[in-house]
Amino acid sequence: HYGAHGRGVGRNLTAMPLRFMSFASGSSGNCYYLGIGQQGILVDAGAATRTIRKHLRDAGVAMEEIRAVFITHDHADHIKGVASLGERLHIPIYATEKVHEGISRNYCVKERLYTSARILEKGTPLQIGDFQIEAFEVPHDGTDNVGYCIKADGQVFVFMTDLGSVPA
Repeated sequence: HYGAHGRGVGRNLTAMPLRFMSFASGSSGNCYYLGIGQQGILVDAGAATRTIRKHLRDAGVAMEEIRAVFITHDHADHIKGVASLGERLHIPIYATEKVHEGISRNYCVKERLYTSARILEKGTPLQIGDFQIEAFEVPHDGTDNVGYCIKADGQVFVFMTDLGSVPA
């Protein structure tokens, strides 16, 4: 049996590899890339847009390939770049409602997210291009912290950061 794109039904033996890159990690900033084919997403935006652009360019990825940004929590080192990515580059910024409220109150975010803010619900899968993303709760001291289970082309990638303890 073959699907509309000629790929076999069931286990996909011709899956494109998921590509993961860390652009910034630590108290000075956090930003991660996950891509497949010609599309990608960012998890967290705690780095300057110019830094993100440079890392993408060095990896041969165009900024236009970024479909969305997913925020794990509202600490400054995870959200410093959201306004520029969202409002200036028109990339949707996904987070829970409480995290978006935290972003709007955070001292490091100079510009509010008006047109780019997208609300997601924990436990509700969301389709963005070839990615299926589902947020789940993780322990941390920020507002409404989440990790992400990301599926693409038959592959699964789980992302969690700043854990107080590893969830069961």
